Amino acid sequence: MSLRMHWRWLILLCLPVLGWAKTTANVVVIDWTHAETLLALGITPSAVPQIADYNAWVKAPQLPCEVADIGLRTQPNLESVSERAPEKILLSPMYQALLPRLSEIAPVEVFGLYKEGEVNWHAMENLTKALATAVGHEALALPYIAAAQQQMQGLRAQISSQDIAPLLMVQFMDANHVRVFAKNSLYQTAADELGLENAWPKATNAWGFALVGIDDLIGIKPAQIVVVEPLPFGSEQTIADNALWQHLVSQSGNQVWRLPAVWSFGALPSTVRFASELVGASLRVKE
Repeated sequence: MSLRMHWRWLILLCLPVLGWAKTTANVVVIDWTHAETLLALGITPSAVPQIADYNAWVKAPQLPCEVADIGLRTQPNLESVSERAPEKILLSPMYQALLPRLSEIAPVEVFGLYKEGEVNWHAMENLTKALATAVGHEALALPYIAAAQQQMQGLRAQISSQDIAPLLMVQFMDANHVRVFAKNSLYQTAADELGLENAWPKATNAWGFALVGIDDLIGIKPAQIVVVEPLPFGSEQTIADNALWQHLVSQSGNQVWRLPAVWSFGALPSTVRFASELVGASLRVKE
């Protein structure tokens, strides 16, 4: 690739973000959930870890090109963080072990969401307000929340006349094991807002999923199976050939909905995007 073509590609990559980014905040964000929320509010943070992985797993809102990559979420490059001279560092309880070292660089504020029994739309609204306030842009929270609510209402209206079976929402860990998402998950929050039921009758962890074998799914009442990408590398054909999986799909009586990756541990932005993907899959099947 020529130098000129390289720069054209970079400019094109940045254009979608530059169109809606409203303001910047000199804050370093460790957790992707905080990053996606700030970006949805129109606030661009100074630095975020694992940007390539963020773009692969979270996908949207995309990170503007000027955001610095500071290494791993579990082990950020402290020198890179310090070089940003942030006014504040945002942290989630999952990365609480980083607090002592990060506190030597800048004030740290911790904001959590994923606690057992506390993941729902209201909790995500509260997180959105708290993050907006933390970076000095409290006024941006309510308009965004209102817009997200309106979008969810519109999505729900699109499928209100459909008879959709309870959802069995899974993500493959390998060819024989899945995370099945239900109570206390982002995916369940989206389903709740759309008025859809969940087929999984058993308990989930604080992150809203249970790690089970495919055989554990056999016998569940007829459901609409939802598979969230990505599939483990090289596993697609193995999964397709799995006799238990074939039986489960046959038992459901419905075409499997296969959705692109949506960050399962996110907040309002990922919830709205997941709901949009669910509705899109439903409408495609109806056609």
